[in-house]
Amino acid sequence: MSNYRIETINFVDLENQMTIPTYQRPIVWSKSQKLAFIDNISRGFPFGSLLLYKYDNAEQYSLIDGQQRFTTLREYQRNPQEYFPIEANASCHIESLMSLTGANQQPEDAQAKLKSQFVAAIKEMLRLHATARNLSSSYLAKKIKEIYPASNSASDLDIVDIQGNLIKALDEYVNLSTLQIPCVFFTGDKSELPEVFANVNLGGKKLTKYQVFAAQWNRYKVQLSQEKYSNEILERTISRYESLTDAREGLEIEDFSSEEMRRERVVTLPEFCRALGELVIEQCHACWPAKTIEQDDTVDTIGYNTLAIAFGIRPQEIAGKKGGQPGLPDIFANAGFENAPAAIERLIERTLSEYGEINGRFARYLRKPGSKEAYETSKSSGQLQFLSFFAALWFIRYGAIRSTDFEPKPGYKKMGYAETTRNLFRCFVLDMLTNQWKGSGDSRLGNYIDGTLTYANSSAFSKAKLESAAQSYLESIDNSESINVDPIAKTLLTVLANNNAHAYCESLYDIEHLISRETLRSKKSGQYAYKAYKLPGGNLGNIAFLSSSENRSKGSTTLPASGGELFAFNGEREYIFDGKCLLDADIDLKTGKPETARKFLHERAQIMLEALVKMLTQD
Repeated sequence: MSNYRIETINFVDLENQMTIPTYQRPIVWSKSQKLAFIDNISRGFPFGSLLLYKYDNAEQYSLIDGQQRFTTLREYQRNPQEYFPIEANASCHIESLMSLTGANQQPEDAQAKLKSQFVAAIKEMLRLHATARNLSSSYLAKKIKEIYPASNSASDLDIVDIQGNLIKALDEYVNLSTLQIPCVFFTGDKSELPEVFANVNLGGKKLTKYQVFAAQWNRYKVQLSQEKYSNEILERTISRYESLTDAREGLEIEDFSSEEMRRERVVTLPEFCRALGELVIEQCHACWPAKTIEQDDTVDTIGYNTLAIAFGIRPQEIAGKKGGQPGLPDIFANAGFENAPAAIERLIERTLSEYGEINGRFARYLRKPGSKEAYETSKSSGQLQFLSFFAALWFIRYGAIRSTDFEPKPGYKKMGYAETTRNLFRCFVLDMLTNQWKGSGDSRLGNYIDGTLTYANSSAFSKAKLESAAQSYLESIDNSESINVDPIAKTLLTVLANNNAHAYCESLYDIEHLISRETLRSKKSGQYAYKAYKLPGGNLGNIAFLSSSENRSKGSTTLPASGGELFAFNGEREYIFDGKCLLDADIDLKTGKPETARKFLHERAQIMLEALVKMLTQD
């Protein structure tokens, strides 16, 4: 027996009977996808169905699948002018307007401007018509007169006819009042909806595991207090739903009321994880760029995994282990956190405190020269590596919490916590030089969660390990043909700059190539020089920070040519103690002799890496 039935319902009848489940992802269709969808409907092509469910005693349907299609139709209903191909469907009418008004007698540039203004007036007219405004039949004639006062008033009646024809063309393009929507109504038990939601999306844009969790874990609730961080969780959740509602052209989210949420102060576990991820990103501004908060997948990864780490759960086991072992929702609930607002506040506060410890260590080294708040995060945004830092600190300090009265372990600082904090940034650089996290993923993070791996001993970090990693990195870049600045090199340069912060006294610095881009891109045997000779022109040995005033002083002159004249190299800052070496490298490369450039790039990178090792290993 099937757990569904199929009906066809008029769009207008369906429009006001729909809500969106809270677990539905945001609008993901691009503008081109939306345009193609509306175009298909205008041509009478089939366009897929909606999957709906009606809860007991509910007045509206819950939209389980088809959100992108339905919201696009609603968007077309409100703004058809953005989808109606005016140039294709109204070109003759536009040309008639140009002729009737005499605009086609103007100079070519003036004609183009007037035509653009006429099209804008038509679009606005179509929008007003679609939104059921009382549109005068002479609306377009009046607008054309405002745009081009010199037009002949005798043409007004003809423009009234054009207005009618344009409106008729729009109504015939996609007539929403008669559009029939194929609807599949799921009639099974509501407990099966999360699985249905996940399965129907197998053929479309794949759901992330966190989007599936959001559907499956909606019944787990978190009671929030009136305290600072709990209030942040609540307000962020409300703000997100309000933004999603706006993006969906006012289509209501099921069971969402900002007033009720503020009164009840209850969120679901997925909502809690999502908001926690945002708080962590903002707490660790030296580790993740501010724009990371706009990346749903990253926010979810950070939020869900942070909470799982606090409860000692590996990433692969968030949903539970094979054999029925409980996952994050049940462990969270069994520990008593669902109805313990004071414990929730304490959990958030202590979580952010650990991330604050991490951020403080990284802010010292990743601050961009001259800036007070901007950080170099091009390489330092790998979330699993940073989650491992949190996991290592949390394991030593608290272990896997199993009750609401969790407290720090006695003597935790002497049990490796202090050593871990000292090693965090050192290990970050070491792992970056060796690509330690490339392909490691969840399994490596899991080893820090349960204490199998630690950042607190010599197996994690030592001077010998760092020296070996620096040498291997130098060898790997020596023959890496490049011109664009390498993200790892950019991060290492920033770290070194922070060791000489007193040398960067201005407010703005940019990364510049030493051997100039012009020289690196000079043609040798039909190839760019950096490719022909396999030179690391965008790597550590060839980049330096230059301030705005220094750029102005050298003007259009390249750094090699200006060394010692317009721009004096500071050996402590640029790791160039003889400007002639750079000039020779640049000149020789231009004449087809790459060895001077290769030597310069290698020796400067080596000096910088030696300085990096010394900086990170001195206590």
